[in-house]
Amino acid sequence: MDLNLITHWKPEPGRVVEWKVTDASARAAAEAPVDPALPTTMQERHLRRARLAANNGETQSPWIGIAFDFPGRLDTAAMTRTLERYVLRHDTLHSWFSFGNADADPTDTTNAVRRHVVPAGSIALTAHEGETLTTPEQVRDHVAARFANDTSALSWPAFVFGVVEHYDTGAPGCEDSFTLFHAVDHAHTDMQSMILTFAETRTIYQAELDGVEPDLPDPGSYVEYSRREREKAATLTLASPEVHGWIGHLTRNGGTFPSFPLDLGASDEPKPAIGSRFDLADADECERFGAVCKAHGSNFIGGVFAALAITEHELVGRDRYMALSPLTTRNDPQFYWSQGWFINLIPVGFALEDATTFTGLAQRAQDAYRSGKALGEVSVQQVIDTVLAQAGPEAMSQHATTLAPPPIVSYIDGRRLPQTESFTSTRATGIVGGKATQIASIWVNRMLEGTWMAVSHPDTDEAHRSVTAYAERLSAIMKTVAREGDYTVTSFAPAADSATAAGVE
Repeated sequence: MDLNLITHWKPEPGRVVEWKVTDASARAAAEAPVDPALPTTMQERHLRRARLAANNGETQSPWIGIAFDFPGRLDTAAMTRTLERYVLRHDTLHSWFSFGNADADPTDTTNAVRRHVVPAGSIALTAHEGETLTTPEQVRDHVAARFANDTSALSWPAFVFGVVEHYDTGAPGCEDSFTLFHAVDHAHTDMQSMILTFAETRTIYQAELDGVEPDLPDPGSYVEYSRREREKAATLTLASPEVHGWIGHLTRNGGTFPSFPLDLGASDEPKPAIGSRFDLADADECERFGAVCKAHGSNFIGGVFAALAITEHELVGRDRYMALSPLTTRNDPQFYWSQGWFINLIPVGFALEDATTFTGLAQRAQDAYRSGKALGEVSVQQVIDTVLAQAGPEAMSQHATTLAPPPIVSYIDGRRLPQTESFTSTRATGIVGGKATQIASIWVNRMLEGTWMAVSHPDTDEAHRSVTAYAERLSAIMKTVAREGDYTVTSFAPAADSATAAGVE
């Protein structure tokens, strides 16, 4: 599966058909009472940030989307049943959120975020035929507007569904097909959930065409997961091992979150975001790289973090690596097929110290990842909240809530997810929005075809040079390990271009 900013998505033109909730459903949602189930910590932070951005008239892109192709012509009735069944299966999609005081500061944690739940019996979708869009740019602009304007979790629905029909194009050898596009507020989803959406909607639609029941497991309840997460958070104290672990990592990193090591040309102010994609290693190279990792006490993911640490050491001289990496919290099998935000960030930190080779560092990196995973059920925000609560009301009142998300380094092994063999033939792509930024976040994705990296970063000349230098060095390390069985760490050696270190003496 590819991953694109909406500005880089290149859809085929065609006639648009979209699904919206019925008027009766919308009325039921508006009247939905407050439900006692609280949002998760990640959801609450996200919702406060979304409300603050809206209050300030700022652009935000809090949604995650996906697009993929179906063969043949659209059966509108079958797709309507598919999408209704899909929405009804996932209780998080029945929720919307409000604030206890709509006019008060959304960053004030005493201004409660409240959940409203639309009765399942009131949820119904109806198809609306739209116009025919004749260029990829028209399709992209239309879908981008829908995603930006109609996916807020502060109202309902927080999701968008539509297709673009590609018929009678006249192109030689062109067969009928249509592209499904879908987005939902990040409060209700993550990228693994989007991949599950791909598998689930394809399964349900084919079952509807065949007139049979879809063969899918029970999806579990994200609302129940939210309750469990809050119960766990309520038990945290300064004596909790997870709190100690997080504080240790942050202390060793100078009390701050990690940052991209090279200049992004945005230190003065946020700049428009853009995405860049880099191939790191092909499938055969990944197998050989993984074998080297295994032979030296590491898994593939530990090897990736070792290679990232070497990259930053060689480019800017960092002797300690630190990253915040998303980790799935679907630890209970009942949540495997659930839609929701099943993510916590974990710290992955380790020193290079006397390591002179990749193989001498791989197990250290793997151990650091395992250590971070042990903190996976507790978010850094919960740790901060716990520390402030223990410090007393005065500290709570003086603490300025920081809602800006930190940069991340994500690793996904897409080979283990359902229907991954169909990603290429369906042109499946994850889609995210872009906004002004000063940071760079990294997604390393291993698929059947190989491993590639996406980077979201400011659209500046400096950032383009920097992320390219970073990706090329990382790829060279991985390919060398695959080819020669090891890599010798060199001294601080800046790339030949003008990419410069950011915040490194």
